[in-house]
Amino acid sequence: MQYKIDQLRFLPLLILAMLVNILAQAAHETGHYLVYQVMGHEPVWAFTRVVQMSDAPPSNPSEWTMKTYSDGGTNWLKVSSLPSGRMEEAVAAAAGPLAGLLSAVFGLVMSRRSVKVKSKQIWLAYVLTISLAAVLYYLRAPMRTGGDEYDIAVSLGVAKIFVEIPLMLGYLICFILGLRDLHTWKTRLTWLGTILLGSIVTGLPMVMFDPIIIAQVDKGNPWFQPVIGYSLPVFATIILTFLGVWGWIRWQQGESM
Repeated sequence: MQYKIDQLRFLPLLILAMLVNILAQAAHETGHYLVYQVMGHEPVWAFTRVVQMSDAPPSNPSEWTMKTYSDGGTNWLKVSSLPSGRMEEAVAAAAGPLAGLLSAVFGLVMSRRSVKVKSKQIWLAYVLTISLAAVLYYLRAPMRTGGDEYDIAVSLGVAKIFVEIPLMLGYLICFILGLRDLHTWKTRLTWLGTILLGSIVTGLPMVMFDPIIIAQVDKGNPWFQPVIGYSLPVFATIILTFLGVWGWIRWQQGESM
């Protein structure tokens, strides 16, 4: 049955890559969101971060929480309160990368245990999408400042590299094991190239739309207010993406008949 996993034309694979990239980003952000929610901070989340403002104070500062950094800089977060103490800050920062890694491991297991070819393809595409993005992210670590790993390192009082290396190795193992399920290098390169393209096609709009979400949340626009903690466009996008995956399965089943 393994050879059937490879049998995806470019357009179906590209659409699948776009869908699972949105879900991969959602898995990472949901990790952060759940920790904030469990700790009682009542966050409002955009596509790639908690709703926050740094260039200017929000229109109604009483509904936001100001964070002051060691260098004197400030940031306004759409939360009821901030994580308190170094351990809570470390957990909140680590939740995103760990949620992504755990979802990659889960996806790998599901890909290998699923008996249906379409399910295998979806899970494998998810594993390769989230692990490829993470590996590329960590390879750029020496050129980056800030980020979740930096926040974890500062909270724990360790060098950032000691946080990044274990996470990168975990994602790298998932990436290699996922690639092994594609039986030729030509197929592997085709999948990786298409997945990378799909990640760019959906990833850039999410990043670009976040400032719009933040501005509209600040203005009190009812179409951008939170639904269970996610700004409405983000919540709607996640729901539509799951429906898109269901539609993709139906489409591919129809093509194979």
